Amino acid sequence: MTELMIEDAGAEALVDEASIIYKGYLSSIDEVVEHVKAADTLGLGFRVESYTVSSPEDGGDDAQHEFEFTLLGELPARQESQD
Repeated sequence: MTELMIEDAGAEALVDEASIIYKGYLSSIDEVVEHVKAADTLGLGFRVESYTVSSPEDGGDDAQHEFEFTLLGELPARQESQD
């Protein structure tokens, strides 16, 4: 099993701004899967963050999930676990 190496500074500190190729905002999981498959095919790293967004006009009852996809110029450092 492999794990990402994460420091106390947070995951954001691990990604050098120079290594970011593309950042996009997606509204469906199908779009996220398509982007992840493309990054994998190209051998590039990526980061996906999800958000729950609600509109104040709707009273917060109609929450939507949105995703931030960041394409990285290289794969993140990985560390082999002993498990």
